[in-house]
Parts: sequence; C-alpha cells; structure tokens
Amino acid sequence: MITLWNIVIYQPIYNALIFIAQHITGQDVGLAVVVVTIIIRLVLFPLSKKSIIGQYKMRALEPKLQSIKDKGLTKEEEAKATMELYKDEKINPFSGCLYLIIQIPILLALYRTFSNGIVQPQHLYSFLSTDNLKNMFIGLIDITKPFLPLAILAGITQGIQAFLAPSPSAPSRKGDNNMQNQLAQSLAVQTKYVLPIIIIVIASRLAAAVALYWSVANLFSILQELYLRKTVRNKLIL
Repeated sequence: MITLWNIVIYQPIYNALIFIAQHITGQDVGLAVVVVTIIIRLVLFPLSKKSIIGQYKMRALEPKLQSIKDKGLTKEEEAKATMELYKDEKINPFSGCLYLIIQIPILLALYRTFSNGIVQPQHLYSFLSTDNLKNMFIGLIDITKPFLPLAILAGITQGIQAFLAPSPSAPSRKGDNNMQNQLAQSLAVQTKYVLPIIIIVIASRLAAAVALYWSVANLFSILQELYLRKTVRNKLIL
C-alpha cells in the first residue's frame, strides 16, 4: 500500500514541484508550492463543489426533514422516510465523504514533500534535477524552517473559511435539541474558533512550506465558497 501511494500520489506531486520550480517559477520552490497547491485544488474542484452543493441542498431540505420528525414516527420509520426524501430529491447525504477521503493521501503526500524539501533524489524522475533550486519563497522566506507569520495566516484563513462554510442550523424547537444537533453545533463552533488556533500552533512548528500550502488552499476554498454562494446557494435556499 505504501509503495502504491509513493508511485501514484507522492512521487508525481514531488516531481511536479521540481518541474514547476525549474521551468515556471524561476527556481523558487516556494512559488512552486503555490502553483502545485492551486493545481491540486483545481483538480479536486468538481468533488469539492459537489460536496458544498450537497450541504446547501441539505439546508434547503430542513423544513421537510422537520416535518418528518413532527410525525412522531419510530426511529426506523423516521430513518426510512428520511432516506426516501433524499432519494426523491436526488441528494446523497454522504457525498462529502468521498471528497474528504481522497484528500487524506494527498495531504500526506504534500506534507512529506513540503516538510522534507527537495533533497530526495531517490524519488526524482530521471529527466529532472534539483540543481540550482532554492528552498525559498519569493527569495525572502526559507520554506524548510518554521515561519510564524505564515502559520498565523494559515490559521486566519482557516477561520474565515469556517465562517463562510455552510453550518448546521439551530434547532427550531426546544425538543429538537437532541444529541445529534448538539454534536453538530459543537463541531461547528470548534471548527470556527478552536481549529484555527490548533493550525497556528502546528504550522508554527513545521516547515514554512506546510503553512504556505495551508494558506493557499484556504484562500482557494474561500474564493470557491464565495463563487458558489453567488451562483448556486441562493437558488437552493430561499
């Protein structure tokens, strides 16, 4: 499994970084990190778009879901009615899972690439070379060492992204405040306020390339969210 991950995900990302640094970003590996991050996010855009639209559709279905709860059905009957509603509305409540699962091996490859730097000849394609490449971002920041301002930027952009992302609605009645709703609300709060702090702490101890990736990926997600809000959300949630 590790060998497959190396061949299919890690080595292509690592070599793409070297190629872009050599031929596009003037030997600046930091700028190559930015380009690679954007390319990966563009490749994943269809999946992330589907995931976000699914969340919007779920929000639009809340009145119908609430009406099912109000019928006083058993748990089995309520679950069956809910799934039938999803089927009728052509919504897959688990559509976001695939996007999250796919991101995990990519994130691991990015972390290994950016944290280890460009001194891994055993993973380099024969037509590429790391000669004369600079582990710098815009010639000023050494991306192999921690850099607190970039770590803070990663945390701030993560917070902005969390505030823009679709969040679970508050229960409409006191009786609806069950464990599932409480968990969803708690997770939303932690994502908005706790996760950015955790990211700052982690990123401040890792290579600046990791914080740079985090920041660029978050900025891409923010722009994506604003775009989808303008083009999709208002049509689904009135």
